[in-house]
Amino acid sequence: MYMMFGQSIFFGEICPGSPFVSMDNCIEDVQGQLNEKLNETRMKFFSLWESCNPAGFKHSYVESIKITRDRCIEIREEEDQMCDKIKMSKKVIAEQNALVKKMREDLQIADQKFENNEKQKQEVLEKIKQLKEALAKKQELISAQKQENKAKLKKLNTSAEMFKKRMGLEIRKVHGEQLQFIFKCINSKNPEQLFTFLLKFNEEGNYEVTSCDPPLECMPLLQEKLKETNNFSAFLANVRKAFTELA
Repeated sequence: MYMMFGQSIFFGEICPGSPFVSMDNCIEDVQGQLNEKLNETRMKFFSLWESCNPAGFKHSYVESIKITRDRCIEIREEEDQMCDKIKMSKKVIAEQNALVKKMREDLQIADQKFENNEKQKQEVLEKIKQLKEALAKKQELISAQKQENKAKLKKLNTSAEMFKKRMGLEIRKVHGEQLQFIFKCINSKNPEQLFTFLLKFNEEGNYEVTSCDPPLECMPLLQEKLKETNNFSAFLANVRKAFTELA
């Protein structure tokens, strides 16, 4: 009786509804539900087994390893390419740095040359200025000397006229801006004998005798005295006197 009661409770849970359902129908329903549960369990087990069986797992593992290896190879190639690019960039940077250094050195040299050229330019300009000033002074001196020489020539001409009348003196202008002084009537035995000397103005504007015929040993002393006194008339008189003593 207990078993029957227990079975009725069990079947009541499995076969809900009226307590008057026949036992055979309940058993069929239970078996159908159990078969359905078993089929679901078997399908899950097969699915799990297919995913976990050694052959499928090995295939999946090999595929995974292959994919991973290919990716690693790609990454290594990318890294190699990146390293090559980095090396190339470093080389380009080094070349650029060397070029910049060379350009800086060239610029420094150019600046130094420019400074030297500017210094030389200033020195040349200063020398040109000094030369111009010296030339201007020299021109002033030359101009003044010319004026003085003209005055002296005028004085010489005046003296020459006087000596020409009194002492038979003749003055000729010869090459090299020189004056030739010719004395006659010195030698009483030969009045036509000529006694001459050449005279010019030197760079200092002083009288300078360049030749004398016949030579006079006293000519340097007479010339020095002329330089001191600037008395040309006395100089001519002393020269004529010296020629007379030779005659």
